[in-house]
Amino acid sequence: MKFFILLALFGAAFGQNLRAEVDQLLPFLNMEEVRTIYERYVQTDAQVGEIWSFLQSEETDAAWRVLIGTPELQEISAWTEVRGVSIRDYLNGIAAMLGLTPITRSVNAKSPASRSWTAMMDEIRAVTDLEGAEALARTFIANPASEFGELYRMTQARRAGFTRLIENADVLRFSAQLRAFGVDVDQIITRFQNFFGWN
Repeated sequence: MKFFILLALFGAAFGQNLRAEVDQLLPFLNMEEVRTIYERYVQTDAQVGEIWSFLQSEETDAAWRVLIGTPELQEISAWTEVRGVSIRDYLNGIAAMLGLTPITRSVNAKSPASRSWTAMMDEIRAVTDLEGAEALARTFIANPASEFGELYRMTQARRAGFTRLIENADVLRFSAQLRAFGVDVDQIITRFQNFFGWN
C-alpha cells in the first residue's frame, strides 16, 4: 500500500495534467484586465473601433474558418479537450498571448490606427507577463511527464500544417488588412515560430 501512495505522490509531483498547467499559465496573461482594456478602446477610440469592425467582417470570418478547419489544429484540439482544455476558448485570447504589436516602420508611423493600436497594446503589455508565462511554459516543456510539454511537441511536429495555414489565401488577405491597420503580423508569426523552434 505504501508503494502505491509513493507512486501517486511521485506522479503528482512530476507529472502534471494539462488543465493544471494551463491554469498556472493563465494568471500571467491577466485576461480579464486585457479584455477590459480592449473593450474600452473599442468603445472610445475610433481607430481601434475600425480594426474591431474589420474583425467582425466576412474576410475575418473566412480566415477563422480556415484556422478552425485546419486538420492539425482539430487534432490538437481534440487531444486537449479530453484533458479539460478547450483550444477554441483560448483562441479568443491569442492576441494578448502572442503580444500583438504595431508595425513600427516609418511608412505606418503616421497612421492614427497604428498609434491607437500602439497605445492599447502598451496598456495590455503593462498588465501581462508574457516572459513569465513563457518561462513557466518552458519548465513544463522540459518535464517529460508534462502534458503541456507533450502538447508542445505535438504542435512542433505539425509545422507543415501550420505553415500551410499561414500561406492560405484567406489568411493572407486577413493578414494584409491587419498590416494596413498597423498591426505587425510578421512579428506575431515570428514569435510563434520562435516559440516552437521553427526558425
